Amino acid sequence: MRTIKTLMAAGLLAGLALTTTVPAMAAPSHGPAAVAPAENALLTADKSQVRAGNTLVLRLEHGAEGVNWISSAAFVRNREHPFGADEGLAEVVNDRDGNAEAVATIADVAPGEYIVHTRIGGSAGPTMKITVTK
Repeated sequence: MRTIKTLMAAGLLAGLALTTTVPAMAAPSHGPAAVAPAENALLTADKSQVRAGNTLVLRLEHGAEGVNWISSAAFVRNREHPFGADEGLAEVVNDRDGNAEAVATIADVAPGEYIVHTRIGGSAGPTMKITVTK
């Protein structure tokens, strides 16, 4: 029969073994088999300053993940936002080989800076600022 000290030592060793092997079982965060996270995607616009009624062309490099939406409080609200946000959505007009192109019309909003949000795959994607002028 084992003594209490032997059982406690075995339990302690088993616990230490688990804490050192769990991180090794985690998936690699880089390398050829890993998918690039959405934060690495690039969002650009053909203009950084726009006026109400102008059209903005956006380009999004999103890799293997799909584009869910591109939205901003500055965009015309021509349909309901998937998450119910009070923002208009850009219309994706071309999406091929991990690169999307979208078009958005600027709403009649107050002049100022507005953030353009993206959602790629299951995560928030890159953002950028645009300036609406008078």
